[in-house]
Amino acid sequence: MLDWSKLEDDVRTIAQTHWNAPCSPRTIHGVRCDGVIEVKRDHWIAIEISKSDTLEKLRTDLAKFGAIRLAQMAVGIYTECLFITAGETSSLKDTGRANNVEVMSVAEFAGRFIGKGEYAHIRRTQKFGSAVDPDTGGKDNASFADVHYISSDNGNELNISNIAENVANRKKMILIGEFGSGKSRCVQEVFLTLSNDEDMFPTIAINLRDCWGLQSFDLILRSHLESLGLSKLADNLIKLSLAGKVRFLLDGFDEIGSQSWTGEIERLKDLRRRSLKGVFDLIAKCGGGGLLITGREHYFSSNEEMLDCLGLADGQVEIIECRDEFSDSELQHYLSANSIMVDVPSWMPRKPLICQLFSKLPTNELTSISDDAVDEVDFFEKFLDAICARERRIHPSIDDKILKAVLLKLADTSREKKMLPEEITPEEINKAFFEVSGLTPLDESAIMLQRLPYLGRTGSENANRTFIDEYAKSGLRGLSLCNHIYMADKAISSSAWRGAVGEFGARVVSSRVTNWGEAQKYGQYCANYGNSQVAADIVISRLSGDYSEIDYSGFRVDGAHFDLMDFSGTRILNLNISSCSASEVNLTEAKFDNCNFKDMIGQRILGVGSVARLPDCFEGCDFTNFDQADNTARISELPLTNAQKTLLSLIKKLFFQRGRGRKQEGLLRGAEDYWDKKTATSFLGYALKNGIVIEAKGDEGKIYVPQRRHMRRMADIMERMAGCGDVIWTLAD
Repeated sequence: MLDWSKLEDDVRTIAQTHWNAPCSPRTIHGVRCDGVIEVKRDHWIAIEISKSDTLEKLRTDLAKFGAIRLAQMAVGIYTECLFITAGETSSLKDTGRANNVEVMSVAEFAGRFIGKGEYAHIRRTQKFGSAVDPDTGGKDNASFADVHYISSDNGNELNISNIAENVANRKKMILIGEFGSGKSRCVQEVFLTLSNDEDMFPTIAINLRDCWGLQSFDLILRSHLESLGLSKLADNLIKLSLAGKVRFLLDGFDEIGSQSWTGEIERLKDLRRRSLKGVFDLIAKCGGGGLLITGREHYFSSNEEMLDCLGLADGQVEIIECRDEFSDSELQHYLSANSIMVDVPSWMPRKPLICQLFSKLPTNELTSISDDAVDEVDFFEKFLDAICARERRIHPSIDDKILKAVLLKLADTSREKKMLPEEITPEEINKAFFEVSGLTPLDESAIMLQRLPYLGRTGSENANRTFIDEYAKSGLRGLSLCNHIYMADKAISSSAWRGAVGEFGARVVSSRVTNWGEAQKYGQYCANYGNSQVAADIVISRLSGDYSEIDYSGFRVDGAHFDLMDFSGTRILNLNISSCSASEVNLTEAKFDNCNFKDMIGQRILGVGSVARLPDCFEGCDFTNFDQADNTARISELPLTNAQKTLLSLIKKLFFQRGRGRKQEGLLRGAEDYWDKKTATSFLGYALKNGIVIEAKGDEGKIYVPQRRHMRRMADIMERMAGCGDVIWTLAD
């Protein structure tokens, strides 16, 4: 419903912004006006704001204007008169013009002086961050699946309407998520919602990747408007922003500056702070309006650092999170809206970008891929083959096997980059094509190379490309590394790789390597010639397998980078790591025999609460953020019954901690304070009966082994708890 007093205030705010003079209600020679502006001593403006759009109301106000004009003229003041209505104006304009009064609707008034409609029209045609069509590189116009986001404050679910409403009500929100989780598409949908609301002021949506080096809010806003051809709006919108009237959607705080692969922790913090100086200034000076800002999860070492760099206080802002994947219902909705798919394949990765590419394939190929795949890795490679075959159909002169080989080689090329995001030049793309095919790219092949799947533009200022989905990039790196290991390829041994294979890539390698002894020999060979990253990738790939114990036989890694070192639930023997960096290390329930980790630096460590609690084998290591990630301890703090806590603890231990399986006594460890035996018995009985877990014989008795095909179901229960609607949750009633 229209708030009339707010509308009157907004009209006066816009008027005084445009004419650079106060606008306030005032009585002139006995006649009351809704707004009066003294532009000059001898030039005033009188404004009437009306709910009504009837001719009778206009004639009443025309009489008021006439009386004001005559009285003002007698003292040498020219008075310009404006009649602004919330209704229809077409039948009133001629009458107003005949009496030298300009008649405007509220939308026309806002459009003329601050350009809300003009900005919204132009902005909605442009790209929103990384939300792009993979075929054209333009704005993503695919049908949007109404996904849900999770509040870190209270665990509540929010949709686009909720987020838009909060921003409209001047609240501040931070949306975090991994690559390809839909942050930019969220910004796009929130913008479309807010640009159509009744508010007179525009919502400004800025891609922060375009704001490199801009250190003040006015430079950011002017640069953004200039890129849209709307420089004329800059002065008024800067003033309105300072008045807290403009709502800002800022996409990609992690993309406003490059991020080094390695370096000193404190230096990285300082670089992040300096790169966000302009964003800090914008939030500080324009904080009266609503705000949504997005960025990659774990870009900062902690939420405290994130809030400090953005200039926001805890309690002043709500942090919400993207799910990394679509839920089953969201995926079904997306595919049905954007393809002719009916059934969702069981091996379908739920990553938004993969789903986007998947939806563009012919139905017979989709069915063949999903029916023939035996696991996630097999699905990924079959899907890659289908994508390359699709490109061949578009460009028949290009062999799909060559295209696949080019993508794998470019995944290797991206590893040599010192900074994130890894930009690949056209020359490097052409070189990869030549090395694979022995031909120089000409004509049609050159066109194809500019629209390779999984790659997108880094910006409008150059033709460089970058992998736009972390999951796909990691999978390609994993497939390529498998080929190198299988062929014992010496060519990469002297390559200066800096980027890790990634979490999914490690699973790819783990599923394909059958002789870890030979793989470690190959990794050691590469390390001896300067490419230590191969050795690091082999370490985390072994960790990705379902092993309760891993003997690395004295394997050594020096001077490499690890994205994730997940030792949780595993006994590690004879491993030596030195002078390496790690984004995240998980030590939950890990055991180490004859291992040494020396002079490592890392951002986040799970499973211990402080440096004093690190295992003895960690020497001289510097980690920024310690996270007491004892899952059972965290569960104990939830506002749930003991039965519900027991159920969550069992699911976490079985499905979300490393290791092939769990001994019965291991399921109880750490949960003694809230353990409910009845619930534990009910869940294990149900899980065994329905094939969710199976019993196996271990070295020291019976163990429970989780069946990975039920991971998504278990994740949904962990995330939504009472709202999951799963029969398993009722076992804790």
